[in-house]
Amino acid sequence: MNGALNGMRIVAPSRVKPQEKPFDEALLLMANGHWQASFDRLAVLADSGHAQAARIALLFVKRGTSLFGGTYQATPGQRNCWQRVSD
Repeated sequence: MNGALNGMRIVAPSRVKPQEKPFDEALLLMANGHWQASFDRLAVLADSGHAQAARIALLFVKRGTSLFGGTYQATPGQRNCWQRVSD
């Protein structure tokens, strides 16, 4: 599991830009094993154009079973949008 989080960091709340706080909260949920809650927050951010959230949300959708022990759903439109945003 450490490999999936490799390179990610969580910034102290006082140094977080307002738009980054939800992303950092999603990463904290992920780091604590709250996969569905993390995915739900990442999906909202990805839908709004957040590139890092889109990359991770796609990871949940594409590899969720093997990495997180569950299935995570996104519509074809979301997947296409997230792919474009994350490129």
